[in-house]
Amino acid sequence: MNTVTEESFKAFTWDNKFNTGVEVVDTQHQKLVELINRLGAISAHQTTTAELGEILTELANYTVYHFNTEEELMKKFGVDATHQQAHIKAHQHFTAQVTVAAKILLGSKDVTNQLVAPLLKYLTNWLVQHILGSDTRMGQEILALQAGASHEEAIRKAGAFMTQSANVLMEALNEMYGKLGDKTLEVIQKNQELLAEQQALRILNEQLEERVKQRTTAIEQANLQLTANNAELKQLNEKLESAHTQLLQSEKMASIGQLAAGVAHEINNPVGFVNSNLGTLNKYIANMFRVIEAYEGAAAKVDAEKFAEVAQTKKEVDYSYLLEDIPSLLKESQDGLARVKRIVQDLKDFSHVDESNWQHANLEQGMDSTLNVVANEIKYKANVVKQYAGIPEVECMPSQVNQVFMNMLVNAAQAIEKNGTITVRSGTSGDEVWVEVEDTGKGISPEHLNRIFDPFFTTKPVGKGTGLGLSLSYGIVQKHNGRIEVASEVGKGSRFRVWLPVQHVAKSDARHQG
Repeated sequence: MNTVTEESFKAFTWDNKFNTGVEVVDTQHQKLVELINRLGAISAHQTTTAELGEILTELANYTVYHFNTEEELMKKFGVDATHQQAHIKAHQHFTAQVTVAAKILLGSKDVTNQLVAPLLKYLTNWLVQHILGSDTRMGQEILALQAGASHEEAIRKAGAFMTQSANVLMEALNEMYGKLGDKTLEVIQKNQELLAEQQALRILNEQLEERVKQRTTAIEQANLQLTANNAELKQLNEKLESAHTQLLQSEKMASIGQLAAGVAHEINNPVGFVNSNLGTLNKYIANMFRVIEAYEGAAAKVDAEKFAEVAQTKKEVDYSYLLEDIPSLLKESQDGLARVKRIVQDLKDFSHVDESNWQHANLEQGMDSTLNVVANEIKYKANVVKQYAGIPEVECMPSQVNQVFMNMLVNAAQAIEKNGTITVRSGTSGDEVWVEVEDTGKGISPEHLNRIFDPFFTTKPVGKGTGLGLSLSYGIVQKHNGRIEVASEVGKGSRFRVWLPVQHVAKSDARHQG
């Protein structure tokens, strides 16, 4: 029998070996198992005497009902008198023990597993041995009588089924579990006394803890000022470390920009003459094809046998395929060089090494250059949608603004786990322009939104971010007298919008104007 309780707890798991063959007895046995398992379930947690009393009362009442059923069956079929007497005695002893145990448990203030467990173990063990012993012996005799056997033959069959040694063992187990029940009652009583002592000890411990708490309050108050001083010092150290890191990051970006510009310049030279050579080669090959066509025209007017060797060579080199493939190869090579030139130009536009001063720049072109630079970070995870409004040029430091764009784009790509969309928009409002990057990534939780611009704060896995990207971006935008707005929803994505004034005003000038 598989009885599922509220705790999925089984003190007793029913098995076919417990079947006596008498249907009404087996059905009632399974009901008893269910009640014992329910008792086991509530013993797995702190329960109330009312809850325990309800199940114990139901168990006691059903036990009496079941025992009456068995005793009436034994009388009805005339089961062996000696067996009936021992069977009824076991019933009476078990009922008395359960009644006493219930009184002890229900008299306790707090019912715990420590009190219920001994009773539960006793109930389970007693029921197992009783079913396998006395009830199985009774069932075999009843089944034999129902089959038409005489009382003597039924008794003999029941005895033969159980074997003499098994009968002796079961009788010994019956006597042992009777004594065990008495000991169980003693254990329950002792456990109840122990719990009372533990409660008293717990009260003493609480009083001691309160005294210790009172004495430590003065020490805690004395440490508050020291803690405050340490926190202030830590904050100053963090600001210093942040400033130092931002300076190093800026120098690093400047070095990368110079390196990118140098590489772009060095690549431009060979790309230029290779491109020129390809153009010349294209013309040369076209002329050669004209000469070959003239030869073919002349050969057609002469006996073919005189040009048999030429025909064989053309067949070996697949001349017709070469005529088709050579122009395609030249075209693909020229397209590849054009892509290299575009990438080099984007690197130069992104770095702006020669543009460290304030100057007017097209932010939409800067965003395009940055998109090309970080294309490898984005192309495998998201589609890019551009919604430009044609904003006016802005007086800024282009290389630094491009760094802000790069941080926003990389963050957007990293927020998307699979295929998503990154939308880039621009617009104007009064004397300001704005550029925003919106993604369909996992979003930022509300408790993190107020910290995303803090130095070294990151929610990315170890090795995926330093927590400086947005902090540096915030500093750059502040330097441009701009601001960054953030909107995010977990599971839907985030939107970062950068606002910049069209005309740069130094902070000192801005204060005078204000």
